[in-house]
Amino acid sequence: MARASGHTVRFVIAPEQPGHTPPADAHASIRLAFYSRDIMQGSSKGAPSPASRAFFDILDAAPRAEWLHVCSAGIDNHLYQPTLRRAVRLTTSSGSNAVPIAQTIVGAILAQTRGFTYWLRAQAERRWQPLGPAQMTRDLHEQTAVIVGLGPIGRETGRLLKAVGLTTIGVRRGTGAVPHFDRVCRLDALDGLLPSCDWLVLACPLTPETRGLLDARRIGLLPARAGIANVGRGELTDESALAAALHEGRLRSAYLDVFATEPLPGSSPLWTAPNTWISPHNASVSPGNAARTTDIFLRNFMHWLNAEPFENDATPSAFTGAADSRPA
Repeated sequence: MARASGHTVRFVIAPEQPGHTPPADAHASIRLAFYSRDIMQGSSKGAPSPASRAFFDILDAAPRAEWLHVCSAGIDNHLYQPTLRRAVRLTTSSGSNAVPIAQTIVGAILAQTRGFTYWLRAQAERRWQPLGPAQMTRDLHEQTAVIVGLGPIGRETGRLLKAVGLTTIGVRRGTGAVPHFDRVCRLDALDGLLPSCDWLVLACPLTPETRGLLDARRIGLLPARAGIANVGRGELTDESALAAALHEGRLRSAYLDVFATEPLPGSSPLWTAPNTWISPHNASVSPGNAARTTDIFLRNFMHWLNAEPFENDATPSAFTGAADSRPA
C-alpha cells in the first residue's frame, strides 16, 4: 500500500505461474497494470513465459482495469489483443531501446561495409586473406541508406548513419523534415528509392500496410550492391524471396534480427545465406533498458494520477502509427 498525490495505491503482485489468482477483493481493485521486463523474460514470439500468461490471465479478468503499460514498443503481441478490444488504455515503452538497437544496426552496417564478413571467415579458416577489389564496397560517403519507419529507432539510426557519412532518406506517412535526414518521403515513393539504395533499413511497425512490404518484386528493384537490415518484424519481408536473392548474389548482404517464425527454424535458408548475419531478436539488448522502461511507466503513472494525456498511447483511438513496432 502506498500513497501518491493524495491517492492510495495498492499493489497486486502477479503469480509466476498461470492458474493462480489474487484474492477477490484485490482482483476487483485492479485499475492499472505494468507488464515489466522481468515478467516478459523468457518469452518468445508466440510463446509467452508462464509469468506472462499468469499476468494476462489476471488482467484480462480484472473488471475495473483501465490502463496497461507494456515493456515493448509494438502492440502486435497477441497477449495485448484482449486489452486493445476492451475499454482499457494501453501505453508502450517506445523509445526505451532506440539507442542500443540503432547502435546494433549501424555496427552491422559498418562491419559488413568495411569487410569484416570476409576477414572473420578467413580467420575461422586460418587464412591470410586481404580484402580484394571484388569484395570492396563503395566509400561510406557514396552510399545511401533508406530507412523505413521514423520512430525513435529509425531516427536514431539515421542520426548515426549520417554521422559516418551516408546519405539518409527516411520513409514514413508524413513528409515533414526530420533532423539528420537528407530527404523524407511517403511510403508510396519507396519503389523509386530502391534502385539507388545501398542499405534498406526496416524499422517500421507491422500493420496491414507494411505486412509483406519487402516482397519479391521490391527485392528485384534493389541493386546487387544493396544490403538489408530488418529490426521491425519478420512479416515485413518475404523471407523466401530474401533468402533466394542472398543465395543467388542478387543482394550483397543482410543483418536480420526478426523473423516470421521465432525461434528461426533450423531449416530456414536464411541461416546459410551468404554475407548474412542473424541475431535472435536481440538487437535491443542493453542493461539500461529496464530502467528506461520503468521511467516511462512512472511518468505515465503520474499522468494517470493527474488525469493527463499519456506518453506512447497505443490505444486504437489514440494510435498514430509513429512508434516503432518491436519489443523494447
